[in-house]
Amino acid sequence: MNIDLKPTPVLEELIQDLENKLNATKAVLADCGEYADPQFVDGIERDVALLEAVLGRVIAQQELIDIKSQSVCLN
Repeated sequence: MNIDLKPTPVLEELIQDLENKLNATKAVLADCGEYADPQFVDGIERDVALLEAVLGRVIAQQELIDIKSQSVCLN
């Protein structure tokens, strides 16, 4: 009998969704040609920065959840 004590990532689906959205947004930014509206490009760049910040915070939150669950298992 195998017992898996590894915690399942609670925020895994959200992290994957954010990564997919970030990659899609970066692809749009990469596809903008030199004739793209500068305001549009600025907006996409701000979206990328925001998505990266949110993704970083969600990953950090998942790490905290993992640490807390490990400390519970040890006690």
